[in-house]
Amino acid sequence: MKKATFLLLLLAPFAGQAQVHLEKLWETDTTQLRTPESVLWDPSSKSLYISNIDGKPWEADGKGFISTLAQNGVVQTAQWATGLNAPKGMGISKGKLYVADLAEVAVIDLRTGKILRKIAPEGAKNLNDVAVGPDGDIYVTDSATSRIYVIKGNKAELYLENAEIQRPNGIRWVGKRLFVFDAGKGGFYEVNADKSLKKLAEGMPSGDGIEPLGDGFLLSRWAGIVHHLSADGKLTQVLDLTAEKKNTADIGFDPQKRILYIPTFNANSVVAYQVH
Repeated sequence: MKKATFLLLLLAPFAGQAQVHLEKLWETDTTQLRTPESVLWDPSSKSLYISNIDGKPWEADGKGFISTLAQNGVVQTAQWATGLNAPKGMGISKGKLYVADLAEVAVIDLRTGKILRKIAPEGAKNLNDVAVGPDGDIYVTDSATSRIYVIKGNKAELYLENAEIQRPNGIRWVGKRLFVFDAGKGGFYEVNADKSLKKLAEGMPSGDGIEPLGDGFLLSRWAGIVHHLSADGKLTQVLDLTAEKKNTADIGFDPQKRILYIPTFNANSVVAYQVH
């Protein structure tokens, strides 16, 4: 899902960026998914992993689970992994699925769907999104503390704490570059090598998912809006589902087929869009 060529494109100024358009392909019914928060496309299995909160977003009620979907939207296993509370962002590394779940990161065996262990970063409160680094390490945002943690093996440690990021949510590595999306003020940042921040865009409250798209990004806002950010910094709204009372939480993307997957949270469905 990460393309090395993207790094060069991002550095180059672009004139006459092509407009991005979304064409709806399908939507799941509302009978099997329960407050879906995040979608992760797995090119190895050709499946989608869906985190289901099934309750209040920050409540430890033991009701959360992970579903698997085929790429056409058919539910493969409604409750592939259980024993979670309010699962949100996910990432795959070395045969394991890492899931942000309140103050813990659950480590799940991809072969069996069984939880192998749970890792609790010290001081964590509201872990939200997960990204896999260049070396396979796991990075996770904490929306309550303005922190980013890194998990190396079975050990979690603080990676970054910066009050400029209010309620950090979306996080994504693209090659060797790290990006963070702020749910509070709605800023989108690159984290520099010295851990200072470079603001790339702003004005997107309830910032959530990050997906690289060629020379730019698709950025989702939980409130029900998706933007395209081009390499030259132009921010364009490409989808608004607020009138349909559907959220656009932590999106997933298949870069080969250019299909965007949107978990609608309170609407209890996942919607797929062809990106043109």
